[in-house]
Order: sequence, then structure tokens, then C-alpha cells
Amino acid sequence: MSKVLFSENLTTNNICRICLLSVEDGTDLFSEDGTSKNILEKIHLCFQIILNYEEYLPNYICNNCCKELECANNFRVKCITFEERFIVYNNETVEDQDDSDIKQTEDDPELRSNLMPVENDSEVHLAYNANETYKSQYNDGYKCDICNKILKTKVSLLKHIVSMHQMKKHVGRITGSGVNRRYHCTKCVYSTPHSQTLVNHMRRHNGERPYHCKCGKSFTQSASLTAHQKTHSNMMYFTCATCGKQFRHAYSLKTHLRVHETGSFKCSICQKALKTQKSLQGHMNRHYNIRNYNCEDCGATFITCPELLNHRKKHSVEKTAECHLCGYKTNAKKNLVIHLKRHAGDKAYKCEVCNKTAYTQSDLRRHQRVHSREKPYPCPACSQHFSHSSTLNQHARNVHGLTYRWGEYKTESGMSSVKQEKHEQ
Repeated sequence: MSKVLFSENLTTNNICRICLLSVEDGTDLFSEDGTSKNILEKIHLCFQIILNYEEYLPNYICNNCCKELECANNFRVKCITFEERFIVYNNETVEDQDDSDIKQTEDDPELRSNLMPVENDSEVHLAYNANETYKSQYNDGYKCDICNKILKTKVSLLKHIVSMHQMKKHVGRITGSGVNRRYHCTKCVYSTPHSQTLVNHMRRHNGERPYHCKCGKSFTQSASLTAHQKTHSNMMYFTCATCGKQFRHAYSLKTHLRVHETGSFKCSICQKALKTQKSLQGHMNRHYNIRNYNCEDCGATFITCPELLNHRKKHSVEKTAECHLCGYKTNAKKNLVIHLKRHAGDKAYKCEVCNKTAYTQSDLRRHQRVHSREKPYPCPACSQHFSHSSTLNQHARNVHGLTYRWGEYKTESGMSSVKQEKHEQ
């Protein structure tokens, strides 16, 4: 950030640090009392802004800004404490509803006929449709004999029996009680402590997908539909705090954060440290030139799935990424990012030998070969070596009459070396 110059003659004692209005009765932000520290802490918690003392900047905050800050902080506290307050609210609502349902049951002959208490006051037997018997004790509440769940009132027990054990088609087998209760799938070994989770799981067996998107796709859970609908929007909801890259989904950000971690999986061949087991497997495939991904359009093969996906974009005629400055279009977002760097003159990569700067890491690598005299591209027809693959391709075409790309030759030579190594073993 550029440094702002202030006039020494400017009087800032009667100006608010936030709104720049005149302060008649304000608070000194940098005094030693608890009020000032409390205000600075709220500003940091609400907006992640740290105000520091500057000699030529205002040090006071007006009462109106304090009131607005208090409103913002109250809203933040409401958001943070939502779950705790909702639990209290839900418990109070359930108790009030149970009391009203008891009165409704006493007035409704149909519901009252489904409850059949016995003469013994210490134990109440409830029968629904005269098929099942459900016991409960007054001391422990009302207990369901199917799943051993304990409820507070008779009406709550009746509702539980109807909704959980009779109306649901795939309730499955229930074992345990309390925190150890498990709902078991009737078609596989899956089990879960939540009944609704089992309902969502059973949709995988029966093919039911009740949540539909306007694009035609359907899903078994509402959360899956919500995550999918984000793909139709250009809005990014999650931002990496380290590099600023944005993502639509939380799991995408979680996967990206591994890029900034230190690799814990080491290659046994080149000792390179990688961050995940999957990336290590892809790295080993590159050593042995194992290509499990092939393009259905042109037959080209690739080591990793992202390489195949990037290659498929070349077959796409539609170029959706467009430069707003010159109209340049491309089908890859990364190409547009590099293109915009050239517009802005953003050369973030610097040579340590001659201080020359480059737009990308690959550009810097190519330049450094000038100092190292490295020539990693050998000609297959003669003994010459070249610093750049494009120079090799041009040499092969003009001198030897060969039309091919270095990448294709590298693939063929890599495969032949692997076959030869296996034959020698």
C-alpha cells in the first residue's frame, strides 16, 4: 500500500477516525482504559481491521459510529450463538406443543381410542391398532418398545410410533438405545445413528431422487442440490486466506489448502515430497510413464485425469474465457490469467543471476538455460541437443524432414524404455 502524506498543520483532534465528521463527545481509541480496547477489539472481530496509532491521523471515534459498531457486533453474536439459542427455542416449543396436543387428544375420540391404558398406574400400556404394545414408566417418561426411545408425553410417544415406525417405508432394523442407537439398512451393511440419514441412503437402492434442478439433474438430498446449483452461478463463496484463490464449494477450498502444506509423501526414486497419496501415485505413474487416461476424440494418452481434461478443452470450439481489454478468447481460464498478466506487466518471476523478470515460472525456466547452458532436448536423428523444444522441432523439420512434436517423441521413447526395463528384469 502506498504511503499517504499528511500535513503537519492539519488538526485531527476533533475528527472521527471512521466517518471523518466533527466529534463533540467522542472516545479516544488509543487510551489505556477498557472502553477503548473494547472498541478496537469489536472492530477487529467484526471487520478483521486493526487500527493503529498514527501521529497525523484522528484518534477519536464519535458516538454514532460506536452505535453502528455495537449493532454490527450484536448481529455477529447472534450469528455465532444461533445453534445454542435454537436448541433452547426448540425445546420450549416442543414442550408447549406437547401440552396442547394432550388437550387435543382428550377432545379427539379417534386419537383417544388409539391409546389404551391398563389399570395399573405404575405402568401404562399403549396399543396402536391393537397390534403393538408400547410400555412406559412415569419416572423415566414413555418408552418405545421398538427402538427404546424415551419420550416425555403419551402424545409424543404416539406421534413417534406413527412417524418413525409406521409411515416410513424404509425404517430398517434398529439396535441400541440413546447415543448407541443405530438404524440399519435392510439391503446392505450400512448403519447410521440418524433416521433421516438412513432415508437418504435408501434412495440409492430404490433410485428415488426427489430433488430436481432446472437443468434436468436430480439428487437424493437437498444439500446435494444446493451444492450443484452453485455451478450455475459465477459467484465464489470461499476464498483462500493464503493466496486469494476463490472457490464455489467448501470441499474445493479444503482440497486446495493442501497446496500450501509441506509434502509428507516422499517419492522413492527422486525423493520429491508430495502432499497426498493420490498425487504420489500420479507422480510414480509419471516415472514409469503409465498412461491410464486417453482422449476418445484423438486417442492421445495422459498420465493424470487433469491433463486429460485440459486436453479435451482443445477439442472444444467454444471459447468462454474472454479478455475484457483486447477481446482475446481462450477455452482455458489459466491461459486468460497469463494473458492478463502481460497486459498488466506483472512479471513476478525474477532470475537470480541477471535479475531479468518473467511472466510465468516456465518462462523463467527457459531463460535460466541461457546461464546454465542446459540443453535437455536431444535430436533423435543426430547427436545435437537444444535448449528449447520448439528449436528441436524446427531443426528436425528443416534438417531431417521430420514432422513431429517433442512431446509425442518423449512419450514413445518413455514407453519403449519401460518395456526394455521390464524385459531385462
